[in-house]
Order: sequence, then C-alpha cells, then structure tokens
Amino acid sequence: MSVIWKWGITAAAILAAVTGIYFMSEGDSVKSKAEEKHSLHEAPHGSHENRPGDRSEIKASASYIEKTIQIRLKDQEGKPYDHLEISHEKLMHVIVVSEDLEQYRHIHPSKTGDGVYEAKQSLPDGSYKAFVDVKPKDSSYKVKPIPLKIGSSAEKKHDHLKPDERFVKKSSKFSAVMSPEKLSVHEPVTLAFSFDHGEPEPYLGAAGHVVILDEMGENYVHVHPKSQKETKFETEFDEPGIYKIWAEFKFEGKVHVFPYTVEVK
Repeated sequence: MSVIWKWGITAAAILAAVTGIYFMSEGDSVKSKAEEKHSLHEAPHGSHENRPGDRSEIKASASYIEKTIQIRLKDQEGKPYDHLEISHEKLMHVIVVSEDLEQYRHIHPSKTGDGVYEAKQSLPDGSYKAFVDVKPKDSSYKVKPIPLKIGSSAEKKHDHLKPDERFVKKSSKFSAVMSPEKLSVHEPVTLAFSFDHGEPEPYLGAAGHVVILDEMGENYVHVHPKSQKETKFETEFDEPGIYKIWAEFKFEGKVHVFPYTVEVK
C-alpha cells in the first residue's frame, strides 16, 4: 500500500471521528436546550397551589395553650423556618374550624420567636382543625389540616351537613346573597355575592375572602376575588359532595362571616 493511500485513509478516519464528536456535541446541546425549555415550561407549576400530591418542604404544627394558638414552622432538617412572603397584608393566615364545621376563626399569628408564631384566641373545648396558610420564599408548601384538641371534652362524630335551601345569610344587620345556586363538578364557577347594605370595605388587600372545605374538613381552598372591587370569586370543585363555604366581608370597620353549605353534583 502506498504512503499516499495510507495518509488518505488516516485523514478520512480523523475527519469521521471529528465529525462524530461534533454531532455528538450538537446532539447533547440540542438535548440540553430541549430539557431547559421543558424545565422552564414546568417552572410555573412550582407556585403555591393546593393540589393532591403536592410536595411540602415546610412542616407546620399547631398547639393551644392558655387561650393562645401557637404555630411552629420547620424545614426538612427540622430547623425553624421564617422565610415567608407577605400575602394579603399578613405573613400568616390560620383558619381554625371545629370538627362539625360550626366554629370558624380566621386569625393572623405574629412572630414571637424563631419559627414560632402566636395569636390570642378564645375557643370552647372541643376538637378542631387548623389550616396554616403561608407563602415560603424558597420552599414548596401545601396547606394540610392539623388536628387541634382543646380541653378534655370527648370527641364526637358530627352529623352530615345539610345543604342550604337558600343562599342568603345574615350577620348583624348585614345580609349576603351568594350565587349561583347550582354547582357542578369539574366546571369553573364564579361565586358572586350581593349585599343589602352597600358594598363591603377593603379587607386584607381585597374586596373579601372566601374559604372552602369539603364535608370532612380535609381539602382546603382559600379564594380571593377576581379584582379589587368585585365580590366575585372563581374556583372549581374536583369532586362531588357537600362543601362548607365561609365568605368574609368588612362592613363599618368590622369583619362579618357568612357561612354557606352547598352540594356539588
């Protein structure tokens, strides 16, 4: 075999190797860009939503001592956690409901120590559930029911809730009417409220607040209005059943709570 022929084969082999490396690099580059694009596409899903299966990196616990509700936040390593964003004018919103869903409190504990938040609140003896609603700055979080027993009263199983026949509720001299009267599963719904004594005042940076729980007090939704001025709230029910809705509005400097029991079919 001539020297020229040998050099030709060697040059072709080198060219093939270099070309192969180039295409491998290009392939890896394209793949990494595709993965990057996919990652960016999924980024919005990291926002705070209470969907089944959501992973929570922050753990909340609740206790009741001397008419004070105490909330503790810890990270995955068990260390106190305080990196919270302000949400609707507060660092923390805590919803406390009794097992029968008759008692309802919306409180805002203040920071009293590392990972510790407290609020004075008088509650009758009984079994409750606390829902700690916070927005961590750098960690995922899902609101979950936290059992809270107050006093030594025995637990009692509450009767099944009965849906309201009319969605008209009264608090003091104020009446609130909620529509629509028929709610369907897997269909977006706008809960609209009207009043007989004018429009409500701004409350925690919104025209009002709505909290929804299923009959078992397990699935929690905190809904804010569509705009600063409208008392309309958009939501969607994933499962049929009985739900309790608490609508909070402020009139003459005082917050009024209007509870509704609805059936979703």
